[in-house]
Amino acid sequence: MMDKELLKDVPDCNPERDFENFDYKVVVLDDDPTGTQTVKDLNVYTAWDEALVRDGFMSDNNMFYIMTNSRAFTEEKTIAVHKDIIEVLDKVSKELEQPYLVISRGDSTLRGHSYIEPKTIDEASEGGFDAVFHIPAFFEGGRYTYGGVHYLQEGDQFVPVNESEFANDSTFGFSAGTMAGYVAEKSEGAVAVDEVKHIDLDMLRGCDDAQLLEFFDSLSNFDSVVVDAVHDNDLAFFTSVLMDYLNREDRKFIFRTAASFVKSICATPGEVLQADEIADEQDGHGGIIVVGSHVEKTTQQLKHLLDHSSIIPIEFEVYRIRDAEELKEYIQTIRKHVEEQINGGSNVVVYTSRKLISTDDKFESLEISKRISESLVEIVSTLDVKPRFIIAKGGITSSDVATIGLNVRKARVLGQADKGIPVWKTMTEAKYPNMPYIVFPGNVGGVETLYNVYNKLDKGE
Repeated sequence: MMDKELLKDVPDCNPERDFENFDYKVVVLDDDPTGTQTVKDLNVYTAWDEALVRDGFMSDNNMFYIMTNSRAFTEEKTIAVHKDIIEVLDKVSKELEQPYLVISRGDSTLRGHSYIEPKTIDEASEGGFDAVFHIPAFFEGGRYTYGGVHYLQEGDQFVPVNESEFANDSTFGFSAGTMAGYVAEKSEGAVAVDEVKHIDLDMLRGCDDAQLLEFFDSLSNFDSVVVDAVHDNDLAFFTSVLMDYLNREDRKFIFRTAASFVKSICATPGEVLQADEIADEQDGHGGIIVVGSHVEKTTQQLKHLLDHSSIIPIEFEVYRIRDAEELKEYIQTIRKHVEEQINGGSNVVVYTSRKLISTDDKFESLEISKRISESLVEIVSTLDVKPRFIIAKGGITSSDVATIGLNVRKARVLGQADKGIPVWKTMTEAKYPNMPYIVFPGNVGGVETLYNVYNKLDKGE
């Protein structure tokens, strides 16, 4: 079992990560915008046409992101999108003679197309890959992998993720208690539990390069590998040996990870920004928070915000999506109310009613989530007044608000508003250029975190 002692006195193997001489451009294919939560000073793209991908390869950082939004897709669409992306990446990589390393970034609570995405990348890439590494650790969010089990920290307790609310997700639920079992479950038996390999904490904390190098050498035929990690030092050692190995050996690996491994292999790890580094425009307008996430953590954070601030609450009643004509009128009514408040200098929070529309069909559940998100996006996209800031709460919501509501094709990740909460700066093509856009994951932070981020932007503290 995981316990607090594992977070104390963690060995520092003094790893050297030579980013300047690392031969690869790191491309993060992110299934929603929240994965930029541990990096800074790099570009994120919401499309993958050749011009944008080439811009990413030629950008000033060793890494760039492509937002796929695949957590909102069916398996069929996810497969098609990833095939298209790999085709473009391969073409641009060859033209520029620049090899790339691909990370399939997913949710730290294991929701998403975690088997299909790496499998599609493997099948679409010339020659395929030797292995896929599953590294779901996200330390800033209290997510740790130990003994092959993935844990979620709640207070002083470490709960196996399969025992949390996230394992009951209507679209991406699972029952397996170990990561090996999870890979087998999501592969529907294509990968057997005993075929999944494991890099345990002892291997990382022994600071033995030779043992890890020997392990890398043993991988072939798209082996599945689970990596334990409970601290940045664990991944720093893993990444340093990996980078050195890939520079010397002609091997190809994929990484299905949460945000901590991304941070480990990024030349510019993220940092929490001060208020004046996020929103420095003072035009007299208010800001807007859009809340689409329904997880319990978001509900608690929303309640705390409403109880402790003077923000104007506007509830979007989700049952309204059932009648298309009534929905159009309802959206316009809310939009006018939001405009009036923002134009008058007040901040507003538009949030979905907390009662879910339940269904036993996971694809119907996904479609309902999409229609709700589209409604929230329409409220933002039809505004005739520029908010001072926008905070979007939830993965699908934040993706749709960025790409559809704000027409963002390229943005700059500035850093974080708080631990694990990315801040983007929009570019000239966006509906609102040079505006801070805060991507707030549904499952990150404590009860007070949404209020604290809002208060920082509202008071400039």
